[in-house]
Amino acid sequence: MTAKQNANLIPIIHRLVTNNYGENYWFNACAKYVMECLGEKDYDYSFFAGITGDNFTQHYKFGFMGDGVNAYHEVYGDEEFFKNIFKKCGYEADYIFVRDMAEDKEKYIKEISEYIDKGIPVISLGSDGRPTGVYVGYEEGGEILLYISGENEEPQPISADKALEKNITYNDACIFVREKKGNVSLAEIYREAILALPELLTLNNEKYCFGAAAFRKWADDIEGGIFDGMEKEKFEEWGMYTNFVCVLATNGSCCFGFLDKALELNPDMVFLKEISDLYHRTGAMWGELEEMGGGFNITLETLQDREKRGKIAAKLRDFEKVVDEIVRVLDEGIKQL
Repeated sequence: MTAKQNANLIPIIHRLVTNNYGENYWFNACAKYVMECLGEKDYDYSFFAGITGDNFTQHYKFGFMGDGVNAYHEVYGDEEFFKNIFKKCGYEADYIFVRDMAEDKEKYIKEISEYIDKGIPVISLGSDGRPTGVYVGYEEGGEILLYISGENEEPQPISADKALEKNITYNDACIFVREKKGNVSLAEIYREAILALPELLTLNNEKYCFGAAAFRKWADDIEGGIFDGMEKEKFEEWGMYTNFVCVLATNGSCCFGFLDKALELNPDMVFLKEISDLYHRTGAMWGELEEMGGGFNITLETLQDREKRGKIAAKLRDFEKVVDEIVRVLDEGIKQL
């Protein structure tokens, strides 16, 4: 079922992502969609995947928490992270938890409808029942909202009751991008994103870990036998393993547009050429991981085989070493600026 022809829709309607282009971090596509509707041509998918850090950062916590850096901030309700993303672009934004919206459904139906009437999508960060996407239209005075997520070509209907259903176990939220506060330097936005990478790539806490620590923890879990004794029907391939493969494959293939643009706008950041080479190396290493049966072709039997999983863990530790080198080059390069 798709939207009716007489529905209220924003003027710009298209799919959210194209997976074959490596657009695997859906929040960044949502942010790009909003900026596109606001006439901002510089803020594309690659731009947001860079300033969030998604296209540069391996993440890990056993069990699925989401697709990238942005998802961890969503899970833990870090609204400032998302508001700051838009602030970098010169826009104010409100981040409103769905559990709060559910307390006054009529108010938020009205607000979402008014946004759509202005031609601006509303971002919805959701869990499995309401995946991350954008509200782009409405029917029946807002009782039915029209929603695009993933590779859907046309908006899909969802009742407002379902869209604003209170979920006390998950930090579902909507993002309303407000007025523009001022023009910002594109070169400075790219520069600040690069300067933030060393801290991002070394983040390691009790909730999750990024960068080299993510590869190290992932390898330790595999080699330590986290899958030993697991029954086949309990093995959630995507959440427990291939999601993390998707991240390393994406980042080793898709961060170069941002790096090239950052260097073009900030020619003194010559070290970005070496950073690009190092990420290219991780892309080649992904192929090696696939060849040994440790990539998207993983099986539970492989993860329960001590010898095979040991080789996979060793390869993941090679990724760890490359990320350590990326951080070293970044640190040295930043010192020279």
